[in-house]
Amino acid sequence: MPAQPPDQPGDEPRPARRPADERAQVTAYASYRDLNDRLVWDLIDAVKAVLRKEATDRLRDVYLVGDIEKDPTRGVIERMRELANDSTKPITLYLNSAGGNVTDGLALHDSIRQIVNRGVQVTIVVQGMAYSMTSVVLQAASLGHRLAQAHSWIMIHEPAKWAGWQSTSAAAQHLDRLKQMQTQIYEILAARSGKPLQKIIRDTKRTDFYLDAKKAMEYGLIDGIIDG
Repeated sequence: MPAQPPDQPGDEPRPARRPADERAQVTAYASYRDLNDRLVWDLIDAVKAVLRKEATDRLRDVYLVGDIEKDPTRGVIERMRELANDSTKPITLYLNSAGGNVTDGLALHDSIRQIVNRGVQVTIVVQGMAYSMTSVVLQAASLGHRLAQAHSWIMIHEPAKWAGWQSTSAAAQHLDRLKQMQTQIYEILAARSGKPLQKIIRDTKRTDFYLDAKKAMEYGLIDGIIDG
């Protein structure tokens, strides 16, 4: 029988693994796997929540593109009221319009102000242009939330003086109403821009008064510029 080599330090035989140790290892692995699965599903749920929020936020965007007339204006008013009744979350109105009917524009302005006064933040963003009555609608936004994209233009002027009536009395009545609406418009622009009323009147009477985004901000017609 061959001789056994002498025992070396550290060569003590390992004890055989007991079934209890194996069960503990299996249990630990299962717990780790369950924890990992929970973390993965929690992450998936968090991503879904973010996507749902983004989708919901996009649904609270409203667009007015084209002339301010009865039907499109009514559609914007109805949509914004619906959103305001559904939630107090912010609403964003995007404008790209050369203007339109004075009374429809004032109706939209006043409807937006009603929503703002209920505590709903309304941001109005100019995309392209906000001319004539659209520049007045722009002033209805919440304080600090009149914005314009970098290459947008804004134009203010006095309401058009036209009368399509044959009788002098009808034309006179129309011009009288127009003068009253003109005063309302000047007061809105002066109040939100911080400019004296007489300056607004002078600037709008002389010609169509065009301002790019930077000049509109200096003039006080917007609160900020979106660039990029």
